[in-house]
Amino acid sequence: MDLLLLRHADALDYAASDRERPLSPKGHQQAGLVAELLATYRVRPTLVLSSSAVRTVETATTVALALDLPVNRCDWALPGMTPEEAIEELGIHLGAPCLLLVGHQPDLGDLAASLLGRPSTQHLNFEKASLAHLSLRPGQPAVLEAFIPCKLQ
Repeated sequence: MDLLLLRHADALDYAASDRERPLSPKGHQQAGLVAELLATYRVRPTLVLSSSAVRTVETATTVALALDLPVNRCDWALPGMTPEEAIEELGIHLGAPCLLLVGHQPDLGDLAASLLGRPSTQHLNFEKASLAHLSLRPGQPAVLEAFIPCKLQ
């Protein structure tokens, strides 16, 4: 299974709560660039999972609309998600050839480190709107196929 990990795009600094912070104009542009990148390289997830925070849902929706896919909101992917939680939840979808998970840092970095067999202290640093592609094989560490920081999109 291929797993795409995408950190939400740039968000406004203030809202009624952290969970309600929407994307900034820059963030909408970043999310659009991610959608273009996936379309250009014909990377098509079969399922889009997103933290239920507004900024992640907006990022995921921009990408999903470009790929004609729905977004599945997941409270388990909110800030504070542990690698163990994510792996358990992602396990439900093992039959899917390619998943896109839109989430938060440092959670995505910790998840990537765990899947790659690295300690969490060696997590990937996901800047806003950065994308990682991991290949998952049962019983083996994941393989990092690509890591694209936002500034390279």
